[in-house]
Amino acid sequence: MKLITKFIWIYLTVTLLVLGIAGFLSYHIITDEINNELKWEFLDRIDRVTYLIERGRRFHPKRSIEGDRNLIIEQLDSIVEPKTEVSDTLIWHDRLEQNERNVKVSAYRTINDKSYYISTYGAMIESDDVKEAVIKILFWILLLQVLGAFGIGYFVSGKLFKPFRETLDKIKSFKLNRKSYLPAEKTGVEEFDNLNRFVEDMTRKAVSDYQNLKEFSENASHELQTPLAIAKGKLELLAETPLNEEQYRYIEALERSVKKLSRLSESLSLLTRIENEEFENSHEVNFSELISEGIKTFEEFIEFNNLTLETKIADNVIVNIHPALADILWTNLLQNAIKHNVENGFISINLTPEALTISNSGNPTDVPTDHFFKRFRKADQNSTSIGLGLAIVERIVRQSGLDVSYKVNQTVHTVTVELKNVNNG
Repeated sequence: MKLITKFIWIYLTVTLLVLGIAGFLSYHIITDEINNELKWEFLDRIDRVTYLIERGRRFHPKRSIEGDRNLIIEQLDSIVEPKTEVSDTLIWHDRLEQNERNVKVSAYRTINDKSYYISTYGAMIESDDVKEAVIKILFWILLLQVLGAFGIGYFVSGKLFKPFRETLDKIKSFKLNRKSYLPAEKTGVEEFDNLNRFVEDMTRKAVSDYQNLKEFSENASHELQTPLAIAKGKLELLAETPLNEEQYRYIEALERSVKKLSRLSESLSLLTRIENEEFENSHEVNFSELISEGIKTFEEFIEFNNLTLETKIADNVIVNIHPALADILWTNLLQNAIKHNVENGFISINLTPEALTISNSGNPTDVPTDHFFKRFRKADQNSTSIGLGLAIVERIVRQSGLDVSYKVNQTVHTVTVELKNVNNG
C-alpha cells in the first residue's frame, strides 16, 4: 500500500470516528436546546399572563388570550402555594390526526388574594426529525471530507512527494561500480533536504569504501598470485631432484595446497567482481552451443574419472546473460558434477528452453541443500573442492534474473537453473 493511500485511509477512519461522536453530541445538544427554548418561551408566556392579571385584565375560565388556543387560565376556588411544573404530554393533532408529543408548562399563581392555574403547551420537535437533520448535515460534511481527502492526496502524491519519489528512483538505480555518488538536490522541504543530504553522504562513503575495497582486492589477488607462482615453480624444480619417497609425498601435498590456494584466490576475486556487478552488459547467449562446446573440453576429464555422460540438448536455446558469466555458470556446474561424483558414476545434462538440469551420482547427504549455495559449504568436508563453485553459480543466477535449485534423491544430486529463454519470452 502506498504511503498516500494509507494516509487517506487513516484520515477517513479518523473522520468517520469524529463525525460519529459529533453526530451523537449534536443530536442531544440540539434536542436539549430546542426543549429549553420551548420551556423558556412558555415560562415567559406565563409571566406575561400573570402581569396582565395583576393589571386588572379579566379572563374567562378555560379561555385563551389573543386567540392563543394553547393557553388555559383558570381561577381556583382556594388559595394554593405558587409553583411551576414542566412535563411532557400527548396532544391530539387535527391535521396529522394523531397524538403528538408536547411540552407542557403549568403554573399556580396567587394574584390579588386569588389563585390562578395557568397552563400552556406546544409541540416538541420529533427526535426523528432531529436525527434526520443531523444525518444529512453529517453526510454532506463527510462527502466534502472525502473529496477533500482525495484532492489533498492527489496534490500531496503528485507534487509534494515528487522530490521523495525522485530520490527513491535514484537510490534504486544507484550502482557502486559506476563510482559516482548521488548529489543532494534542494527541494524546498526541510525533511526532503535532510534525506537528500543523508543519501549523498551515504553514497559518497559507499563509493569511497567500494573503491578502496576493490583496489585492495585486486592488489591482494595480484600480489598473492606472484608468490604462489614462484612457490609452485620451486616445488616443481624440487620434485625433479633426487628425493626419497617421504619427501615426494610432502612435495605433492604442498603442490596441492598451493594449487588450492591459487584457485581460492581466483574464485574469491571472481565472486567479488560478480557481487560488485562488474558484469553488467548482457547479450543473447546460445546455451546450446555453449554447452556442446564445453562438453568437448571436458570429455577427457570425464573419461579419466570413469563417468558415463548422458546429454539431451535442445537447439537454439538463447538466454540473455553476460557471456563471461554464462561460461562461468556452465563450467562450475559441470565441474561440480564431476568433482562430487562417485566411481563409475554418471552425469546427465538436459537443456530445454525452460531449464538447464544437471544430475550426477553421488553420496547421500544430510546437509540441507540450500547450504550448498553458501561459501565454503560442502557435503564432504574432506573433499578437495574449495566450496565456492555453487556460491558463484548462485550469485550469477541472482544477478542474471534466473532461479536455481538443488535437490538430492538418495544418491542422485540434481541442480536446476530456470532459464528465461529469449525466444520464449
